[in-house]
Amino acid sequence: MGFEVELKAHVSDPERLRIAIEALSLIGGPTFEIKEDIYYALPGEDALFRLRRESSGPSFTDLSGQLIFTRKYKTLKDGIEVNQELEFCASDSQFEQAHAFCLSLGYEVYIRKTKKGYLYSYSVTEDFPLLHLELVEVPPLGWFLEMEFVLEDEKKVPMARTFLIQMLQKLGIDQSSIESRYYMHLLKAQTIG
Repeated sequence: MGFEVELKAHVSDPERLRIAIEALSLIGGPTFEIKEDIYYALPGEDALFRLRRESSGPSFTDLSGQLIFTRKYKTLKDGIEVNQELEFCASDSQFEQAHAFCLSLGYEVYIRKTKKGYLYSYSVTEDFPLLHLELVEVPPLGWFLEMEFVLEDEKKVPMARTFLIQMLQKLGIDQSSIESRYYMHLLKAQTIG
């Protein structure tokens, strides 16, 4: 199990940010992506795990994908997540069967989420993993910048947190734009309110 160190921030001008990201030296991408998530919970409880149909490719009309089952052990500090994940994959042709299987175990749909946008990778240093950047629209919440490191060594977490804040500043996004709440809770609040 690796450690995810990530943050997300609200974006008011996605086109301006896209240009700024693509102007960075050592940037790779973009890859076009659509992620369709279903979060499952036991009745009356918070979400426990996620089923994701993830499709990516060179354009929005030329995508291929897979299913990803994810259970996260989450922590949050100052708007930056540090998560441990358990994951496995399956063919995206199994989506309907996987959904039916989860429901048959007594879980219910907690919330559904769709993200559509652009994925980039950024080389930080030779001894640090790639930084993944996603500029995505999450209807009806708006546009977000997500940045994430996946680390094998927990000792690198503080350095990753520092670099995320520095990259946010480099891209001209104020720290007040950081969204510390999880998407599923933001979406759930909209369905209740």
